[in-house]
Amino acid sequence: MKRLSPAETLAEAMERRPALRPMLEAFAPLMEMRGALPARLAEAVAQCGFRLPDWDDARAQAGEPLLDRAELSLLAQPMQEAARSLLPLLTAMPGMEEHAAKLMPFFMTGEGSPRAARALLGGDAETLEALAAEAGLPAPALAFALENVLGAVVRAAVLCQWPSSPDSHYGPEDSPAPWDERPASWMQGFCPVCGSAPSVSYLEEKIFDEKNAFASGGGGRKHLHCGLCGTEWHFRRGTCPACGKEEEGTLEMLREAGGAHGERVEWCTHCKSYCTGADLREREARPDMDAFALSLMHLDIAASERGLTPLYPAFWNQF
Repeated sequence: MKRLSPAETLAEAMERRPALRPMLEAFAPLMEMRGALPARLAEAVAQCGFRLPDWDDARAQAGEPLLDRAELSLLAQPMQEAARSLLPLLTAMPGMEEHAAKLMPFFMTGEGSPRAARALLGGDAETLEALAAEAGLPAPALAFALENVLGAVVRAAVLCQWPSSPDSHYGPEDSPAPWDERPASWMQGFCPVCGSAPSVSYLEEKIFDEKNAFASGGGGRKHLHCGLCGTEWHFRRGTCPACGKEEEGTLEMLREAGGAHGERVEWCTHCKSYCTGADLREREARPDMDAFALSLMHLDIAASERGLTPLYPAFWNQF
């Protein structure tokens, strides 16, 4: 299946939904940079000595993402490089302009950003707020910048260990990512690499799998796409990624009247969380999933109106 770039993904969305054009055009430069930056950062990540820990099935089955055991202090220099590319675009966003003068020094010091990254990944709001206060920044503004900078660097680290190729999503056939090679070792609704929640889900294109008659027959395996680092992993179709409920009737679908391309909101009847998604079996090309999640903001609005909570709070779904 052909893969679309972030720009192509947003252009397709704007053609189908002209009302979203002003918002999508505003975020297009950031999405394009987010898509291109990980490959450019791979050398810097390799040179700094950072490496993701070896995959351990027992730890994975216990729900421990790889970054829990990683030494984030080694990523200071790659984070600086990512910040130089991303901050001019991030601080051009509405509400971020006034923080430009303080964000760049925060990342350039080389000490605060890895500590803040650990706080962000661990959900340590107190430490993140303290670091933001020291830098004279609001915590939400720092978190927004951190998510983008850290996400690009983590994706580069994944590329270093499981290099991508045009023919394979995770990498060459002889080097698949372990969570793809042994999906039963990772059954969580959060990212196996960084532990963040998914921003979008999809049913993959029809494949031939002699061990999976359902997928070969067109049923389609479900994937979740990490909102922070872009890692993707298999997940059970009838299970809520947030609360883990999986009995019949747990997930409901919300579709826009007249909507096309299998776009929908999957929401949990138990915890009221949701994730937007699509059925890629109905598409001729695979969209860039970060840009695609942004292009589904009309579904985020519909979900918000029903009192649902996004699995991954992002700048486009906080209403």
